Amino acid sequence: MHLILSLGDVMIDAYFFTPNSRYPRTDTVGCVELAAGGSAANFAVWVARYGNASGLIGRVGDDFLGHALVKELESEGVQPFLVFDPECATGRVGVIISEDGERDMICDRRANTRLSPDDIPEEVIRQAEWLHISGYAFFEPGPARAARRAMETSLAAGIPVSVDPAAYSFINAVGRSDFLKLCAGATVILPNLDEGRAMTGFSDPLDIANSLVEYFPVVALKLGADGCLGVSRHEPEPIRLPPIPTEVVDTTGAGDAFGAGFVMAYSHGEGLAASLARGNQLGATAVSRVGARSREALDLA
Repeated sequence: MHLILSLGDVMIDAYFFTPNSRYPRTDTVGCVELAAGGSAANFAVWVARYGNASGLIGRVGDDFLGHALVKELESEGVQPFLVFDPECATGRVGVIISEDGERDMICDRRANTRLSPDDIPEEVIRQAEWLHISGYAFFEPGPARAARRAMETSLAAGIPVSVDPAAYSFINAVGRSDFLKLCAGATVILPNLDEGRAMTGFSDPLDIANSLVEYFPVVALKLGADGCLGVSRHEPEPIRLPPIPTEVVDTTGAGDAFGAGFVMAYSHGEGLAASLARGNQLGATAVSRVGARSREALDLA
């Protein structure tokens, strides 16, 4: 069993579809839908959808939404190694999507912020082929300790680790140096351009990738509408791929899908170019529909 584990946020996403022009101090007609989300959960679902064994480590509230999320994950073929928190509600995100498909997000992480080292299933990790960490886990002390325990367990067992930095604003708050220390030991780093800038202080994509490869053996830099850039200590030259032409409906979760595609390919022994191509493929699939991993809106029945 080629099990890929992910660790991090499990959320309910509330999508607000609005026209580009909204009316102040009164009602604006739009659309609101609920969907399953969370960076680590999105990653896990994309891994499972493409036929790989997938598991998810995290924490949700012992509430209606938390149990609905577990039901949804199981229906997707993801093994949920989730703790139900009796004292804190399930995390949720407000996603405001404009007519051009771009989005702003308001995060209320709730139970995710209470993930602790005691929640880490170390024996499960030792049986995995790969561990993926969503960088959101690093932004509070408890989850950061949990993520580091998971990474140390994985690395001690010879299991590779990838990290998606998740959000440049949090990197700026934690500080570049401290964030790099939290990610230490990862084989693959998967930042987007803003996160890469926050982690290095450079603006040019190639400068960012060349800086990060000094810390991580493999760098897969997500460039959105400009495709992606990969640098590896095992490849003689950087590899840059253009985006796959796609009608963009919603960019939410595109980076999670890219990461899942890249890690699936790389963990199966494919090279940097093939792994970048698989990441591009899944990222393009994600932006062509509404929701981070949507098939349908979340079934709350």
